[in-house]
Amino acid sequence: MACPGIHISSMLMVFLLLINGSFSRPSVKIANNELTEICSTTQDPSFCVQALKSDPRTANADLKGLAQISIDLAKASATKTTTLITSLVEKANDPKLKGRYETCAENYDDSISSLDDCTESVSSRDYVSLNFQASAAMDGPVTCLDSFEGPPKDPSELPTKSEDLIHLCSIILAISKRLIG
Repeated sequence: MACPGIHISSMLMVFLLLINGSFSRPSVKIANNELTEICSTTQDPSFCVQALKSDPRTANADLKGLAQISIDLAKASATKTTTLITSLVEKANDPKLKGRYETCAENYDDSISSLDDCTESVSSRDYVSLNFQASAAMDGPVTCLDSFEGPPKDPSELPTKSEDLIHLCSIILAISKRLIG
């Protein structure tokens, strides 16, 4: 005759394992096909795969780790572009271009601040806030690009760098949506 306590404790153990598995999804290592699937929802899927695979941490990252990697990539891009913008402001002879660069500097400062908030959101597992902050970070390069719609044309690499940051922010958005569920 089987002991009823063993049967109940076995069922309890299976139940706890199932519950733990359903709540720990963000801590499961991302497979290549899942990375491709995540990237397929971004503005530029091939850019996404290339950017994430450029970071060696991606190979062993879970979804939460992938979120932080994408934030780190975006922040590095924004910081490097801010340095470029500072140089463009100093060298600009055209007052209209100089004013646009100064506006872009402010936009990028706001983006960096939002990316810092993204890191806090990941740490606190507030993925709705992560989504909101990633969208706010994307506004900086979008607004910067919009300021160059009329003449004179921007001769620098700033438009390309702004597009890159937009794509990096779209990666954060895609991952945040997956984390939200």
